[in-house]
Amino acid sequence: MDLFAPGIPFWKGNLHCHTTESDGRLSPAEVKEAYRQLGYDFLAITDHRKMTEDIHMEDGMLMLSGLEMDFMLPSEALHIVGVGMNRQLLQHSLTESPQTCIDLFRQYGGRAIVAHPAWSLNSLATLSGLRDVTAAEIYNSVSTYPWNGDRADASHILDVAAAHGTFYRFVASDDSHEYEGEAGRSFIMVQAPELTWEGLSAALDAGRFYASQGPRFEQISVESGKVSVVCSPADTILFYSNVVWTPNRCVTGSGMTHAEYTFNPGDTHVRVQLIDARGRSAWSNPILR
Repeated sequence: MDLFAPGIPFWKGNLHCHTTESDGRLSPAEVKEAYRQLGYDFLAITDHRKMTEDIHMEDGMLMLSGLEMDFMLPSEALHIVGVGMNRQLLQHSLTESPQTCIDLFRQYGGRAIVAHPAWSLNSLATLSGLRDVTAAEIYNSVSTYPWNGDRADASHILDVAAAHGTFYRFVASDDSHEYEGEAGRSFIMVQAPELTWEGLSAALDAGRFYASQGPRFEQISVESGKVSVVCSPADTILFYSNVVWTPNRCVTGSGMTHAEYTFNPGDTHVRVQLIDARGRSAWSNPILR
């Protein structure tokens, strides 16, 4: 079984960034131009508690509606990014609870993403308790130095959640605020036949996407208990699962474009990370056995 369909394009996007409409340094027009110059196909401006944009095509880039809601829980924060909602959402209060917020995002055509779970110190209990979330940020560009302490990579807590039966799909996002080097570091690649919210949301629901900082997944196949990866040149290809230790999960070389992993008896799932010669990563979604 191939996870990606032949002949259907991938679209590059960022689903988390801020403007002067909340706490970003650039105006909405400047942010859009910055990502357009970086070659992005779609963008969601997700200002805090404010929907800055509606869904529309602008100068060849699909703009998605979006906003970010924040909730303070004991010993942790929980930030939920919503993308693709229509403005009827705004007739409701989104502050009642995180789950009510997620439900309203979906009710009004959008999708919910858990933002920077490592930066937020999210617990297993919190991540396991949410329903109908489309993805979580496995990497958040601004959640590391020089803007923050180094909690950009959320793979550890998301692996713990998966080991306990809660499987999140992954996006990578910039969460740009300062626009001093964080914009363009991390993105999502979505395979869809057309660059529309209908096409993107269907692909998000089906899991036809991956998170990246540069490396590309060309194909991921699962057959006869084996995961096969075809990719852009990588120096390290890692296969993670719920099993604490297993052989052959780390493949190293120079400019590799293919690797395989055979499910071990205890594996419930596998996810793949590519690392290229520049140290940039790409992350697949968890592949259930």
